[in-house]
Amino acid sequence: MSDSKHRHVHAPRRRCLPALALALLAALLPQLVGVGAAHADIAPYGRTLAVEGLADPDIYKVDDNLYFMSGTSSQDFLPIYTSTDLQTFSLLHRYDPDALDPDHRYCREWAPELTRQGTDYVLYFVASRVDKGTPCPSGDSQQTIFYATAPDAGMQFGAPDEINEDTTHPRTHDTKDCPDDGCENAMRLDPSVYSDGTRQWMHYTWFDPADGTVVSAFPLDAPDEVFEVTRPSRQAEQKVNEAPTLFSRDGRQYLFYSQGNMKSRYGMQYFMGAQVSDLTREQARRSFSSPLEARDGRLIENQGHNTVTDRHGQFYTLYHVAEFTADGVYAGRDVYVQPLMFKADGSLNTLNTVDLRWSATGGSTYSLDVQTRDGAWIPNCLSVGSESSVTFNEVCTGADDQVVHKADVAAFRINRIADGQTVGATTLAYDGYTDTLDATV
Repeated sequence: MSDSKHRHVHAPRRRCLPALALALLAALLPQLVGVGAAHADIAPYGRTLAVEGLADPDIYKVDDNLYFMSGTSSQDFLPIYTSTDLQTFSLLHRYDPDALDPDHRYCREWAPELTRQGTDYVLYFVASRVDKGTPCPSGDSQQTIFYATAPDAGMQFGAPDEINEDTTHPRTHDTKDCPDDGCENAMRLDPSVYSDGTRQWMHYTWFDPADGTVVSAFPLDAPDEVFEVTRPSRQAEQKVNEAPTLFSRDGRQYLFYSQGNMKSRYGMQYFMGAQVSDLTREQARRSFSSPLEARDGRLIENQGHNTVTDRHGQFYTLYHVAEFTADGVYAGRDVYVQPLMFKADGSLNTLNTVDLRWSATGGSTYSLDVQTRDGAWIPNCLSVGSESSVTFNEVCTGADDQVVHKADVAAFRINRIADGQTVGATTLAYDGYTDTLDATV
């Protein structure tokens, strides 16, 4: 069994590394022979629906043929799923802490974290806790982090326990007030436990009365070595940094986190570093996703609270997608899975943006057409004006806000317009994941 943590779920459309390599060759073929009516049956780098109605996913990998997944549901329990192939998930059972604690009632169970410590499986989770017979949540209760253990892969977790009980270290704290030794010691949301091969690390979020939701961390064997990871400092973050998750690849450590209000402009960021203690805001902050917006600024969807796993050497990210109504009102979340594609320097290609650049000609304006994988063209997807670059963010604002996911694009066409007429065009084949395309028009 593998004790690697945060190497999590789901291969899209039954693809593993050799199949992905073949799909990449097929995607690049038009660049070699010229772009015609591009066509492909599937999007090898696209997202696949994993579980409807679930959010805040986390998966523990036992091996390439066994994974356990949990997440936030709309009810007061935590569902636990199992998968043998990262494509289909079966509900193993539901963890209800109320049924196991004779003295307390729990509600708002969120953001579970599955891991293994020694021979035990461990479930960390967020909840409000009150005395039995008391409304939950109560006026004095606040969400905090608990944990429960199971002796084997049956995942039959016992009664919840408190973290670092009766200490001055970061700990479970179920009332609204801050502890006397500081708000940073009240563990509130989004537990994440990760092994770097030498130590296990706990990441969590806490509430700063001035700045909002902050991410901190400590090694499980030395909770007094707590350090701050990141706190919101820009308007775009909406006073929220949350949902830390970690993984490693080729000697590098990575930490994802989400920023912004989950019912608003939510998005994922990440840090890279040589070791876990390096993964803080002292490193370059890199963007991984951004919300989809209509031409008038209404939200179409956002993505966030992800986790990462691998299968047969291919890495995947599992994340929730929030959908919004035609009026821009939040309408619920589902969990998707998608391959991660890395650049030569170890950084990641983004989830949903492509930067296109060209040499602009004076007196001209430009527009962008998009070809989908079925060969159809969407004309005037974006109107660019006289600029020499544009970022495609999966929404064709010039075509009734039609959404075309990055992985479903087969080609882009940059049109040069002078005196109201198209006087030149350059068509670029697209592989479905690259962040940047350069052209001369």
